[in-house]
Amino acid sequence: MNRLIRGAGLIFCTCALAACSDSSGTGTGRLSVRLTDAPFPFSQVASVDVYVVRVDAKQASTTDEEAADENNQDGWTTIATPNASINLLDLGSGKTMNLGETTLPTGNYQSFRLILDTDQSSITLKDGSKPPIFFPSAAHSGIKVNLDEPIQLTEDGSVMTLDFDIGRSFVMRGNNPANGFNFKPVIHAVAQDITGAVTGSVHANSATGVAVPNATVEVLTAGSLIGDADPTHVVRSASTDANGNFRIAFLLPGTYVLRATPPSASGFKPALLAGGLTITEGAETTNQVIVVAP
Repeated sequence: MNRLIRGAGLIFCTCALAACSDSSGTGTGRLSVRLTDAPFPFSQVASVDVYVVRVDAKQASTTDEEAADENNQDGWTTIATPNASINLLDLGSGKTMNLGETTLPTGNYQSFRLILDTDQSSITLKDGSKPPIFFPSAAHSGIKVNLDEPIQLTEDGSVMTLDFDIGRSFVMRGNNPANGFNFKPVIHAVAQDITGAVTGSVHANSATGVAVPNATVEVLTAGSLIGDADPTHVVRSASTDANGNFRIAFLLPGTYVLRATPPSASGFKPALLAGGLTITEGAETTNQVIVVAP
């Protein structure tokens, strides 16, 4: 794996620093940043275009407010400058795109932020219209990235993946997407080489029943219940494709609850994966079938 800072696409995943044993900060290492996306869960959207100006890293911890001030460079180092519009919907099912790379001092990195140009970011519906997006601030916007765990960079380098959760970051105002969206960014980052993935499908009434497209699939913390509405319990989210299939990547090893919520118009109720979900480092857990019923 080359030692670039790379950015990845849909849902918006950003790359993180290498997780290794050396955190002394005595040398340098190459940091790769990649971006990925958790599929957008509504069928009325044609594209979600986010203009990424740059990605910054900082060894010290920081607050949301400090990250938002893009002009405050105290302790921040720019690690990627894509200056490009990215359609997050192109990056579903664990796909990534390179954002850039740089060489940084080795050690622990606890903060990353994404600088967006909100004036050049937009959502396009399938009818061609562009509903308004209500961003928290005008012009460029600094967004703090949530780390699954601190990133350690060593001389061997590594790849960090940023996961931009579209469905949770763009909240529809009312029941009509034409009313616009509130931007409440949910972006996670993880060192790619220590993660695993899950693939599967959602079916109606039985494991061999008709496939359920456009269902929201969520990885929840262990112990979560089917009706759990606490957003802090959502680890990652995605949606099923036209064939009812899904893939969620960049998950840390551990045990989770997997929930499928079909579109309300389908008449089916949410359901959990029987037996729960176990993720293993470097492996893909396959053929996980969630059965939903009326």
